[in-house]
Amino acid sequence: MDEAKVRSYRVLVIDDVLGVRESIRIALQDAGFHAVAAENGQRALDLLAGGGFDAVVTDIWMPEIDGLSLIKRLRNEQSGLRVFAMTGGGPRMTIETATALAEIWGAERVFLKPFDETLLITALKEARS
Repeated sequence: MDEAKVRSYRVLVIDDVLGVRESIRIALQDAGFHAVAAENGQRALDLLAGGGFDAVVTDIWMPEIDGLSLIKRLRNEQSGLRVFAMTGGGPRMTIETATALAEIWGAERVFLKPFDETLLITALKEARS
């Protein structure tokens, strides 16, 4: 993929843990993406309402609006948006169940934390192609 296409690709990273959110945002920016971060699903919806994003990378377990609900809503409201999920497990269901639901509801891929950020970068570059 050419550098100009990567740089113009806008990705919203959503995670309630600051360190995770910023680590991913910085890795994406270092790879040439335009990355913006949000701390929860509600803030993500506010940012997405302005348009201009090509992809979302969301944690599954967050306060206010969890990632599963967010994925389901995005599939109904913004069908062209590429959606990726990530999880380290959560309080309400197993990782396997959360992963299956994320994929059923529209996540293109689910990354299990901790994961190598180059895998996400590769997936985003393939989604852009």
